[in-house]
Amino acid sequence: MNLFERFEVLEDPRDIRGKKYKLIDILIMTIYGLLCGLKDYVNIADFMKIKEEYFTDLLDLENGTPSHDCLSDVFASINSKKFMEIFIEWTKEIIQTKTGKNISIDGKAIRSATDKINNGNIPYIVSAFIGELGLSIGQVKVDDKSNEITAIPDLLDLLEIEEATITIDAIGTQEQIVNKIVEKKEHYVLKVKENQKELRKQIKRKFDSYNNLYGNKEVYTKKTIEKDHGRIEEREYFLTYNTTSITDKEKWKTVHAIAYERVLRTKAEETTITENYYIIDYEITMDKFIESNRDHWNIECGLHWKLDVILDEDHSRNRVNNSIENLSILRKIVFNLASLDNRFGKVPLQRKLTRYMLDLSNIEKLIFEVIPNIS
Repeated sequence: MNLFERFEVLEDPRDIRGKKYKLIDILIMTIYGLLCGLKDYVNIADFMKIKEEYFTDLLDLENGTPSHDCLSDVFASINSKKFMEIFIEWTKEIIQTKTGKNISIDGKAIRSATDKINNGNIPYIVSAFIGELGLSIGQVKVDDKSNEITAIPDLLDLLEIEEATITIDAIGTQEQIVNKIVEKKEHYVLKVKENQKELRKQIKRKFDSYNNLYGNKEVYTKKTIEKDHGRIEEREYFLTYNTTSITDKEKWKTVHAIAYERVLRTKAEETTITENYYIIDYEITMDKFIESNRDHWNIECGLHWKLDVILDEDHSRNRVNNSIENLSILRKIVFNLASLDNRFGKVPLQRKLTRYMLDLSNIEKLIFEVIPNIS
């Protein structure tokens, strides 16, 4: 099934009495609004009203277009977990035909949706992203009384993509998370920082114990140099399958390789050195390690930055019931739709939104012709 056929089975939470619009029609019109660069229900509803004749003809509406109150009520009441499950099923169909590659997981705050009533909590969304395809593939909202560590296993349960390599920043380097990844027949490349001080110390001790990292038969090595706008970045990578330095074998029983990365950045004759350490669950190749390591940072510029700067997610104020999570899911649907649209060549997301806004037929072809063919 394509995306909109899937949405048609999403349970409509509204009372049938007085219901004027099909849920699928509200979803489609809202996606139109977001693809035109609109940020909130008030402006999306105003856009619908201006384009009422177009939507009436497209969707065979009988009661004009919905108000912003209607939009707000609908998205506050939709079951966000079921909504996300449908989104993930759709993305899995696309992913499975193309890749089983690196999945980056990272959290992001939606700062303007801070709930000042409930202790000023800032809503936090943990997302999964495939940088190579430029696709968001799932998310969970962090519970107000919890953190990323408890949310990440919930997201992993939703994804279920075997043989993928999961990358998470150091907060994900937890026993329950690494075990969950392996149980689900996936792999991991996880950074080790001060939150696992003893583990980091043991990995560092192992690499320090080698008299010469280069030329040692136990250690795989690679060096890269990049020059850009007066900055030189030299990276040295060291990988070994010898994990004898890790003493807590029960806690870290899934670790089968460790890695060390040394980064030297030189700009204006000033050099800084950064050292990073990693745990890995299988005998990964050096090239795969470097690829997964670099892919992880795509989630920042490839997803989070675009959601904030272009789709203005960080300024979203919708916070009633399920609104935060459901609108975040919709933005990721819009992000994926635009990412999958190759009709304009290598055009940045902002320019695609401009083309959608100036000619609604571009959106119509995208969601009713391009996407069904991809799905």
